Formats: sequence, C-alpha cells, structure tokens
Amino acid sequence: MQQRDRGPVVRDRRRSTLPRWVGVGAVAMVLALPAVVVPPLLPRAELVALLRGAGIAGIGFAVLAGLGRLQLSRRYRTAAALDRALTELAEAHAELGRRQSFTDALLETIEVGIVSCDADGVFVVSNRAERAMFGLATGLEGLGPEDLPSLIDVFDTTGRNLSASEYPLMRALRGEVVAHEDVLVGPVGGPWREIVVHGSQIVAADGTVLGAVAALTDVSAERAARRALAEERRKLAEAQELGQLGGFEYDMPTGRWTFSDELCALWGVHPGRLSAARCFALVVDDDLDRIRATWDAIAVIPGRHTDEFRIRRASDRTERVIRARTEILVDADGVPSRIRGSHIDITDVAVAERAARRANAFSDAVLAASPDNTLVTDVATGAILFSSPGKRLLGMRTETFTNVPVDTLAEHIHPDDRERLSVVHAAARELADGESRHLRYRARDTDGRWRWLDHTATPFRRDATGAVVEVLAVLRDVTDVVEAEEQLTHAAHHDNLTGLPNRAFLLETLEGALARSRVDGRDVAVLFCDLDGFKEVNDTGGHSAGDAVLRETAQRFREVLREGDTVARVGGDEFVIVVEPWKRADPGPSLPAGESARALAVDVAERLTRAPQKPITVRGLDHVVRASIGITYATLDPAGAPASVTVDEVLHRADGAMYRAKDRGGSRYELDDTAPW
Repeated sequence: MQQRDRGPVVRDRRRSTLPRWVGVGAVAMVLALPAVVVPPLLPRAELVALLRGAGIAGIGFAVLAGLGRLQLSRRYRTAAALDRALTELAEAHAELGRRQSFTDALLETIEVGIVSCDADGVFVVSNRAERAMFGLATGLEGLGPEDLPSLIDVFDTTGRNLSASEYPLMRALRGEVVAHEDVLVGPVGGPWREIVVHGSQIVAADGTVLGAVAALTDVSAERAARRALAEERRKLAEAQELGQLGGFEYDMPTGRWTFSDELCALWGVHPGRLSAARCFALVVDDDLDRIRATWDAIAVIPGRHTDEFRIRRASDRTERVIRARTEILVDADGVPSRIRGSHIDITDVAVAERAARRANAFSDAVLAASPDNTLVTDVATGAILFSSPGKRLLGMRTETFTNVPVDTLAEHIHPDDRERLSVVHAAARELADGESRHLRYRARDTDGRWRWLDHTATPFRRDATGAVVEVLAVLRDVTDVVEAEEQLTHAAHHDNLTGLPNRAFLLETLEGALARSRVDGRDVAVLFCDLDGFKEVNDTGGHSAGDAVLRETAQRFREVLREGDTVARVGGDEFVIVVEPWKRADPGPSLPAGESARALAVDVAERLTRAPQKPITVRGLDHVVRASIGITYATLDPAGAPASVTVDEVLHRADGAMYRAKDRGGSRYELDDTAPW
C-alpha cells in the first residue's frame, strides 16, 4: 500500500509549520519535566511520581500529536488554543496527583514491604515498611539493580552475599518462581533483618512483561523467638541427661546411716565423710526448718515421699537444687524400721525449666503480637488441632477453629481454590523437615466478602515410620497487598478520567489483535474517533464541563459496543475502537464470508456517530458534541494471506480517514482509501 501524495501545497504547509510544533513540543516537555524530576525528592512513596511523570509525559505528547494533526484547522493555529491546551495539561497533572493519593496512602500504611520494578529492572515503587527493613531514609525509586550493592546487603540463607541479578525481585522479573524465600537484608555492614519474600512477574494480557512486584515480611522477631525456644529446650534435655543420682539408707533400730559415693560427690563431700548432721548443715537456711519438719513427719508415715530443697555444696559453696525421694519401710509389726532413698541434683533442670517457661511465655507473646495465624492440621482427618489464640481471621476468633467441622471450614474456601489448597497440603506431607509449600488463595469471611490469604505449609510431626501425620500452616490476610497490586496494574492501563483503557492498553490490545489476524487470516477493524464541538464545551462550561462530557461520551460509547470490542481514550477528545468480529458472541449483520468485519465496522461507526448526539446537561447547560470517525482494517492481500501491517500504520491510516470525515463536515465516518479493498 502506498500513501497518496497530497501535493506540494500540503508539503510546503507542513514544512512551514514545523518550527511552530517543535516549539509546542518543547513547552509540553518542560511542563512534564518537573513531574518526573521533582517527585523522587519528595518524602513519600514514589509510585505517585512515576505515574505522574509517565502520565504527564504521555498527555504532553498526546496534546503535541493532537495539535500536529489538527494543524489544518484554523482554531488550533491561534495562541489562545495553545494556551488552553497547556492549561488542560496542567489541570490533568493536578488531577492525576489527587487520584493517586489513595494508592500512596495505602502503600505507606500497610506493614508489609512492597517493592516493584518496571520491565527494565528500574525500581518504581517502595513503601515505608520496605525502607525500614532496608534501613534506608529514602526509597529505591529510580534506581537500577546495579545501584543497590552500595546501599544494602542481601544474603541468602547460607550467608552468601547475592549479586543484583540474584535479588528475588530481579528473578521474579525473569519469570522465576519466588515464593516464601528467606533472605537477610539491611544497610551495608548491618544491622540485618530476616525477611521472607514473595514475588511475581506482572504480565499483560498478551504476555508482555511489564515488570515485577514483591512483598517483604519481616520475620526477625519470630525467628529469634523460635531459636531461643529451641536453645532452651536443648539445655533442658542436656540437664536431664547429665543429672547425677546418689542413694542413702538409715537403719532406725541401730541409728546407722549409709551414703553412696555418688551421693557424697553430689553434696561435695569426700566418700565416707557425709553424715545426717553434715547434710542439715549444708541445707540453705531458708529451707532448713521446713526440711527438718518434713523429715520428722515422714519418718513415721510408711510409703514414698518426695521433696525438693536447696543446699550449699561443700566443695565449692555453690547453691544446688536437690530432689529427694524417700521410702519408709516397716517391720513385721508395721512399725517403721528402715528408710531408704535417693537424691538427684536437678539444678540444671530447674534452671532450664524456668528458662523454658520464660521462653514459652516469650513465644506466646510473639505469636500473639504476630499478624500471622498458626494452624496445626491432622493429615488423616483434616481437622485443625491447634490455632493461635487471641486472633481473628475471616471474622472468626482463631481459637474456635479447632471446634469447627472440616466440611464447614472447606465451605469458606473459594471453589476455584479448594483443589489447589488440597494439592499444597498433600505436597507438604512429602516434604523434608524445614521445607515448605506456599499458596495464595481466596476465602470468604463471615460477612460474605472474599479475602486473600497467604498460606505456607510445612511438616510438623511424624509417626514412628517417619510419615508426616501433622502439618503446620502459617496464614496471613494479604487482601491489602493483593488490592494494591491490582490497583497498580489497573492504574498503568486505564484512563483516570473516563475509566477507559489508555493508550498503553490499546497498543497491547491492537498488537495482539493483529497477531491473531495474521494467524486466523481475518480482518481487524480499527476506528479512530474525534469529538466535534468539544472545544466549545470547554469555552462555554469550563474544563469541569468538558470532563463531564468526556465521561458521559465514554459511557455512551461503551453502551453501543458489544462484548469483545475495545474502546480506549488516547488523547483529550480522541478515542480508538478495535473490532474483532470473530471474538463476538453476536457477529453483527448477516453478510457473506469475508465481508462481515468491514460491514460490522460500518455498523459500529454508525452507532458511535449517533451515540453523542443527544445533549449532555452539565449544571443546567446543554452541550452537544458529535463524532467524526475514520475506519481502516488490517486487511488481507489479494492472494488471501494476511498483509504485514504494524500498529502505527493502522492508527495512522485510521487517523487520516478521521480527518477526511472532519473536512467533509464532521458527524460522519470515512473509510480509509489507502487500504486495498
């Protein structure tokens, strides 16, 4: 296909206006530059800065392009039109900032660290929690992975310092699975925090990688508590294993005492030199009267007795805790005649028990303070055996989970996620100790709302054969994180004013449509629409009226289109519609094969032309706009094979047809006469 030569007059006109549009472009870029350069210096999450810079730059280029394409119209040659366009640009800048304030506040409020990068690996989002974890005063926005080694340390579980390309976020960007990964992070040289990272790639509908996002959870306190508890339990076991035992015997008729060598060593006395009087002398004063009274009482009571007391060991004067087990034996007449017993040094055990009690209390406090809920599930029945007390999950108190039937709990899981959750628990039974499986799924709370839960499962207890019989799961409500990710994705692909897809979304959609057209050998219709009379709306009602008209017009366009069609706002009052007939439930007019796409595009254009004709009332004032539409196709070549055409070429042809519709009076559509028919 060749573009028709419009003649030397048009070419001379374009050359004469070139300096003017270069100047306009420079002004637009100067207006956009502060939105890109200044926000990274602000003390707030820099997501707003990136979106604002990208949005303003895009609006600036759109206005520049629009002005360039409208240079044939006299009203856009005036200085007043340029001033209005620049004013619209500044107001759009302010509106974008207001609409992004919610996302900014959300990211700065949640306790989970959030980092995100674009497709080139440049960081575009960080929040307060992430800065605290890394020990940074400012965020990472605008930095590439190569800039981070001089600012932060990132180690894996073996203590190896990771290179920038090995960071979990960079691996997620490459499409690798990043789920429940443990890293140690902090400023260069420390202190470091233990962090669990979950990351995922952000992919467009057509498979284009847009970037990556990662959620960071600080588990330093929890891990420290677990290590302390394990250490105290080890000490307790060692104390029990190393405890010494000594025996004694007392013959009551003869008054003769016998002490074993082990018992003498326990009291710190040389063998053969221990006596009852020496024992009482070594008892701590605070326990002496009680021990004397206890001995006098049990000496006449047949049976076994147990008591504990403290002594000052003779050899080193250290205080030890002794547990005495005593048995009173009787003669044939039932009269007590002999006493035998044992002493065991339980000092280490007592100390370990006190430490274990402190550790358990600390562990309970950590579990109570942690946002996570810990469950222990029976593998055979699926019943919950333990749940962290004092918390709420899905609107229920977590300690009540153990009383809820398994079938009732399963009803809270989203039907699409139940099988996936079963697979994770089945896989956990096959894991080695210390390994885990992760899943994010939906569950309904008691108010009927769907919440997102982060679920990590690991083996907890095994039977004598080594088979896992109980699984431990850690759950966290991550609805805020998921919604933040969805808002980031939506904001990157939609127009804030009308809610329609934006130019970036359109380009991805059209690229995918052209690819399908080449595979399927079918036409794709593209309609370029510009509103006639929109300038008068802004002149008479102000820009707020213009915004209202754009929103209402966008809604009317949506109403006349059918499922499968795409309408996007690509400029101030410019819209593009993509029609793929074979994707529609209703293919439109009944026409011969090969003609349906073109006839359907005409039918769509006629409906779009009629849609805005009804007056739009804003603050009591009626406004009327009309639509000039240009239609083109990604067509087939004469041999029936799909012609090679690019997105820019299709949009350029549709734009040219739209200007012919304007030149012929507007409120109509024109077909692209440069395409083969």
